[in-house]
Amino acid sequence: MTNDISRRDWLRGGSAAAVAMVMGNSRALAQDMAVPGFKPTAENPIRLGTNENPYGISRAARNAIIKMFDTAHHYGRGKYMELIQTLAEMEGVEPKNITFASGSGEILKTLGLITKVEGGRVLTAEPTYHDLTRYAERRDVPITRVPVDENMTIDLDAMREAYTDDVSIIYLVNPNNPLPSIMHKDKLRDFCIDMSKKCLVFIDEAYHEYVENPDYETMVPLTATHENIVVARTASKIHGFAGVRLGIGYGSEAWIRKIREFMTGGTNQLAVAGAAESYKDTETQDFLRRKNRESLQITYNLFDKHGVEYVKSNSNFIFFKTGKDIQEVRKMFSENGIIVARPFPPFLDWCRVSMGKPEDMQYFAEVYEKLFT
Repeated sequence: MTNDISRRDWLRGGSAAAVAMVMGNSRALAQDMAVPGFKPTAENPIRLGTNENPYGISRAARNAIIKMFDTAHHYGRGKYMELIQTLAEMEGVEPKNITFASGSGEILKTLGLITKVEGGRVLTAEPTYHDLTRYAERRDVPITRVPVDENMTIDLDAMREAYTDDVSIIYLVNPNNPLPSIMHKDKLRDFCIDMSKKCLVFIDEAYHEYVENPDYETMVPLTATHENIVVARTASKIHGFAGVRLGIGYGSEAWIRKIREFMTGGTNQLAVAGAAESYKDTETQDFLRRKNRESLQITYNLFDKHGVEYVKSNSNFIFFKTGKDIQEVRKMFSENGIIVARPFPPFLDWCRVSMGKPEDMQYFAEVYEKLFT
């Protein structure tokens, strides 16, 4: 087989082999239906439970990581400033407004720790991603949870009403998780500017790169012009760094300094070097968004065919109603070689399914029809 496969050929779709050669991810192909002869089992399942990139990291990122091994035995920051400058130019902020962490979860937990040390309460939505609130709650930080509205969207009006003087951080996830809904850009911008006069407003934009909704807008530019607004991003999703670990924090110079002071971990040179290439590799990101759209459409078609209630996605997962206890549903799928997500109270008869490759979602559709129709 030749290695002379153009990126144009790959972007047209190509074979699993062509994708593997560009993405550089033979191990990522070990658990998906694009591999001829693969049969999912409970012991070797398709992973549709943790919102991972099923194609793995790009070839450009892989090569950069391998090259960095030549100097990985040295202390230092490696490609740190190169990545800082790339992101600053992309987002229209200054390098002083950016910091890195070992995954965005470290930033979330650091803000939970700051809340514990300095005192205060966390105000957030329910349901939403749990790293910050779980970490804070285990340290006896009080949490105020505001239910999502009837459209399964974070209710910013209700969040305003729930605010009390002891709230020190408002935590918002956009797009939300497990509900892949967004907050309208104008309403969210006004909320952030207004409420940041009272406390820190922290927006988790882990799925930013997947959003293709004109009503969405990142809040990163506000972090450079308003003191109490912080945004987190991650390379774990579209960039495929879930196991490599790189999180990005955007904020005022004062908040960036404070986050760095409280963080207990560091960022490794290999992750930074890979990310420095991955964030510039827009062709790969376009390919992954296209494949995500294909997988979403397969799943929409399935649910529409059977009248299943679901939340239309602004991300790489769908939240749908099963009418059964989620633990039972997880067991049913597991027995057919599919992992789906954990429970998300109070929606215990709903299920979050991550988008695999289109071939994976075709298999998911077959299993769903066997189990539920």
